[in-house]
Amino acid sequence: MEIKCGTLTTCFPDRNFFFIRDDESGQDIFTHVSGFSGKVALPKGTRVYFRIVPNSRKANAPMAIDVRLIPAPGSSEVAR
Repeated sequence: MEIKCGTLTTCFPDRNFFFIRDDESGQDIFTHVSGFSGKVALPKGTRVYFRIVPNSRKANAPMAIDVRLIPAPGSSEVAR
């Protein structure tokens, strides 16, 4: 599975879901809190890596999994 890059565009942490704008396609991709690897409380505008799989609840809709923070340049935080 290809690793993609994108930006969190819509965040509903109280409802456990988020949307990521895929850099390549410009499409907003759904992800559930269970799709995150590591830190989950990420604000809108955060850059992330992710993989896309079919969404088992919604036909023909992709879902992001393995969502990880893209560390800011010079940051000591490591993507997990």
